[in-house]
Amino acid sequence: MRRIQLILGVGLLVGILLAAVLTTVRASPVLAVPHQPTARHPGSASPLPLPQATNGFRPLPEVNTVTVDGMQRIYRSFVTASPAGKLPLLIVLHGRGQSDSSVLAMTGFLGLAQQRQAVLLLPDGEQRSWNAGHGCCGFAGAHQAPDLQFLAAIVADALRRWPIDPGRVYLVGYSNGGKLAYSAVCAHPTLFTAVATYGAVPLSPCPPGTPPVSVMLAAGTADQVLPFQGRPGGHPPLPSVAQAVSWLRAQDGCPADSRSSRAGLAVVQRWVGCAGGTDVESVAYPGRGHAWPGGGSPTASALMWTFLTRHDGRGQPRPG
Repeated sequence: MRRIQLILGVGLLVGILLAAVLTTVRASPVLAVPHQPTARHPGSASPLPLPQATNGFRPLPEVNTVTVDGMQRIYRSFVTASPAGKLPLLIVLHGRGQSDSSVLAMTGFLGLAQQRQAVLLLPDGEQRSWNAGHGCCGFAGAHQAPDLQFLAAIVADALRRWPIDPGRVYLVGYSNGGKLAYSAVCAHPTLFTAVATYGAVPLSPCPPGTPPVSVMLAAGTADQVLPFQGRPGGHPPLPSVAQAVSWLRAQDGCPADSRSSRAGLAVVQRWVGCAGGTDVESVAYPGRGHAWPGGGSPTASALMWTFLTRHDGRGQPRPG
């Protein structure tokens, strides 16, 4: 766990330093994605200068495109120049109105790519929003952007480009990106090995018979954007965290009994022995709001990476 936190800590620093360069990339007439001005997202960070490359790692992201429904879509990749064997693929979905640079600074996941632990991908939502279904959210939701197809196209493209282990394809989502991650669990349940989110719940359960997928749902008990007890009258309605977890447990065929523990300030409840070697984890942060929990030990990102890497798509999850 200390090694994971060190890696993520390095990524947090490098991510903050990357912000200025990514901001410049977005200003390029070739690479820019149109967007409407939005309020600064919780967890965004101020841009600083870019560091030098280390360990054969390219600090500048590669900008990649895939075509979905006749339209070119962008995602950015951070890949070590000389990976040792096949690596896990980690796709991180930003929150509504959030930039790539703030995702890097907020999560610290860049350290995983820098230390040859993963291939890291950051897709761009239409006008920095995602169509998670049920009218959510923003521009992408209103215009029915084909974001589920976009995710599938990204995975296929990444598997062609880099030495990736197809049994370790992980998806992380924050806020609006987390809602899309849950829609992806329903639409492409065999595409992702494990999923982790913060500040998001599924907007509906998956259809009966959807294959199981290991999922970690993390949320703050004082979140005003995603009320812990739900918002039945919202547009769309939001289930409570407890209801959302029950949907995930039902999909995975989990037993009734759970294991409870604490990880720093977080309260962790885990259901193991679910169908197909999957498990479901609920992580509650008492008194925390919608902003990504970056402080404390372990960090939210470290908890997520530990959860995700317990699963390799080959049967029972590893102990941990």
